[in-house]
Amino acid sequence: MFVMQVRKTAPRRTLFQAALLACSMLFAPSVFSQDFPTKQVRIVLPYETGGSVDFLARVVAERLGNSLGKMVMIEARPGANERIASQHVHISPADGHTILLVAVPHATNPSLFTQIPYDTRKDFQPLIHLVNVPPVLMVPGNSDIKTFADLVKAAKAKPGTISYGTPGIATGNHLMVELLQDLTGTSLIHAPHKGVAALTTAIAGGHVDVGSITMSPSILAYITSGRMRALGVGLPQRSPVLPDVPTFAEQGYKDAVVTTWFGLVVRSETPPAIVARLNKEINAVLAMPDVRERLESAGMSVVGGSPEQFTKHVHSEMDRWGKVIRERNIKVE
Repeated sequence: MFVMQVRKTAPRRTLFQAALLACSMLFAPSVFSQDFPTKQVRIVLPYETGGSVDFLARVVAERLGNSLGKMVMIEARPGANERIASQHVHISPADGHTILLVAVPHATNPSLFTQIPYDTRKDFQPLIHLVNVPPVLMVPGNSDIKTFADLVKAAKAKPGTISYGTPGIATGNHLMVELLQDLTGTSLIHAPHKGVAALTTAIAGGHVDVGSITMSPSILAYITSGRMRALGVGLPQRSPVLPDVPTFAEQGYKDAVVTTWFGLVVRSETPPAIVARLNKEINAVLAMPDVRERLESAGMSVVGGSPEQFTKHVHSEMDRWGKVIRERNIKVE
């Protein structure tokens, strides 16, 4: 009996398809980068338009659009401590055309809310750290409190009687005062407001004893006019726009280094080549002399850097403020 052994071989078409797939996988990142963007790019803003965050987004968007050759639009989706905007980006295509501007709540929300429809660490890819902005502790211009030492003394003399305003619960401004209370052994009454505009009115009008607010051109105008007085800034060194205002570290509280930071993230499934392209283009925008001048004149310190650096920063902020939120029993009502 004759038995013929047959060795199975892949058809030529199958071999060709496999080779084509391998080549496409090898060159896909560069193709993604070269073709991007294919449509309008959006920067989703978790805050109301017209404020300092909107100003930052528009300065970056204008020049980024020129670099990419496509218009970059600002889309405001405010509310819910950045969660509305974050959820919108989370369900948008992971193609780099939808970018989310984030601040401190991006890092604090996982410790504040038990049910969030996304995982901050896993579902978002940090893209670039844009700027740091000094949070400033303010009092009304006619306040008897002249220095931070005066505030500590008054707070210890009458615990639980001095009110402090912030633009909202678990914002960077709120967390800074919680940290200062912990470091000074004082107890103040928190009066959260609905945003910066309401808080500004409350401080200037003396409706709160103290206010923690992020520096902006309008706040600087209140200070120079004498309607507000700054007691200290949370930066590691003095702010160039407030050279006469000492840091909290200078005043004996070296652990009170707090910055209100802003950056950009995209969905984590975004192709690495597109992430690298966006990071490169935005770093170039931040390096432009006129862009730096516009941002710095608004009290913002330009940072920039790699996605890896911003990822490390975001995760460290999540760990740091998560601990403060738990220890201070901060709740969102």
